[in-house]
Amino acid sequence: MINSKFTSVRCEIKSVQNSHYRIVGLAGEGQFGKVYAAIHRQTGELVALKELNPFKFSTKKFLREIRILLSLDHPNIIRCYGVEHYQDKRYLVTEYCDGGTLRDLLAANNNRVNIEYKLKIIIDILEGLSHAHKEGIIHRDLKPENILLSVTSQGWKAKISDFGIAKIEVEDAIANISNMGDTGSPAYMAPEQFYGKYSYGSDIYSVGIILYELITGVRPFSGTPSEIMFAHLNRQPKFPKNLSPNLRLILREALQKLPQHRFRTASEMKAQILQCVLDLENKDVGFYEEIRKKPLYLELIQEELNDKEDIICLKTQGNLLYQTSAKKVTVKTFNFHHQKINFCFKNNYLFPENIIDLKIINNGCVVVTKDSKERDVYKLHLCQDKKRSLIHIKSDYFHYGIDSNCRWFAVTKTEGNEQGFQIIKTQDLSPITPLITDFIPSEIIILDSCHGIVIYTQNDIDKNRTYFRLFNRRGVWYDTYTVFLPLRRIVYHSRHSKTLLAGERKTNNLILLKFYPFSVKRIPLHFYPDFYYPMTTGFICASTSGNVALLNLEGNLLGLSHFQHNIRAIAPLNEDTIITITGDNSEQKQLIYRFKTIKNNKVIPINFS
Repeated sequence: MINSKFTSVRCEIKSVQNSHYRIVGLAGEGQFGKVYAAIHRQTGELVALKELNPFKFSTKKFLREIRILLSLDHPNIIRCYGVEHYQDKRYLVTEYCDGGTLRDLLAANNNRVNIEYKLKIIIDILEGLSHAHKEGIIHRDLKPENILLSVTSQGWKAKISDFGIAKIEVEDAIANISNMGDTGSPAYMAPEQFYGKYSYGSDIYSVGIILYELITGVRPFSGTPSEIMFAHLNRQPKFPKNLSPNLRLILREALQKLPQHRFRTASEMKAQILQCVLDLENKDVGFYEEIRKKPLYLELIQEELNDKEDIICLKTQGNLLYQTSAKKVTVKTFNFHHQKINFCFKNNYLFPENIIDLKIINNGCVVVTKDSKERDVYKLHLCQDKKRSLIHIKSDYFHYGIDSNCRWFAVTKTEGNEQGFQIIKTQDLSPITPLITDFIPSEIIILDSCHGIVIYTQNDIDKNRTYFRLFNRRGVWYDTYTVFLPLRRIVYHSRHSKTLLAGERKTNNLILLKFYPFSVKRIPLHFYPDFYYPMTTGFICASTSGNVALLNLEGNLLGLSHFQHNIRAIAPLNEDTIITITGDNSEQKQLIYRFKTIKNNKVIPINFS
């Protein structure tokens, strides 16, 4: 039982005068205080700092929660690392979860999570709860806000948090502690809790309410606190007609008014739900059972036949359009005049080798070419007023990033028998760092004039993890983040600090990543996105087969549409206008569309909020 461990865990609670952590953002705010994302100054580990308001959360309760968390070691319970005192404030230091809370997942109701993955979340909760109960701890405040999530390649991993009003069965009974002072949240409280009573069955009831809400999208009882209390005490929940018989039986038993009529243990309830999952696992299902197809109206405002060359890539910055064909880059300026967009030729850059990439910088672009005769040699060309060769790079796996002011760049390269990563000055091509061979970047993204991110995997350790390591232009590493997903093609939104969009491998899903605080959000699409690019206030996503989706900066789907032709290239012209190249090699068209949405059968301008 838990009281036998308390003496030993007290020694783990340490107070320090100078903070060991660097706060990087506000992660959330709860009933008793704020929660910050922070990084340990020495180890670089990402943690959560839970600042507890002493006027709402007494020292006694604070120490009690620490004692409970330090005594619980389970993958489905938030791990506590100790306590931090800094500038007259006290913080509970715990592990960090990047997927937000279960409430956040419920709030994203545009797309419903498949029932199998909902049940797996409940299984996680019950496994953590079973461990807590075996240690003599009753949580008493289980609700979606207190279930933290991490996004993984298997769906979501749930962890129980916030043991602030938890009870220790044996210790509280001996001390004769009053139970009327602290209560949970009325919407998730068992009937007996309204009278100050509690048992392990009280937590089972709360899990039943969470399961009901996950399945139906609403709680079984709503209204004012007094109306909710009356319903918990006297009313039976209503079950949807399409609810499976097995789930109906599970919910009915979990939500019994008398605790002795509920599941005897969390493990018993888990076994019943696990059987439901096993019955479903034979079906080939994705993470989402329903992807809402919100219509997006595309107003064609300009069309031109492109019969001169085969355009394979479009990129824009400001009022400049860069068109790439096999061995040529054409630069045009454009401006909006009433309903028409005027293009003016500015420059052509011709290359003897095939172009494989183009990045826009201030006052120009950098073009990468590759000679088919030299398998592992890549050439970087700086194209401003004139074209000049920048450097030849030998690399087995070529990736690069360049500062927008063109003062430095980072690149993978081969030296002898070693493949690695290096930062180089543009002016004289002198290395800023030696060749770093600890890992091979899969992508390099330059964030601003001084900072970048190296993205890499370690498939020999875990192929379902992607690592993000931040560095400055002097080659100093400062933050490392781990995403428990295999990712592909990552783009950076330069207008919104530390916002990235990536594809989740082997799925149609996109992953929205934000830093400071760090968060990971899964975005389902009904098509495989071949293109996705930042727009002023969101992202444009498209497939080569003609599907188009528009997202806002929070990853919410604003609308979907479909072209009648294949898409060869696509780029934004401004916040609500895109340019596309459609067709095939024999006949291409340049089409310009303006986004609009349909509301109450009326076509109106798009709202990105």
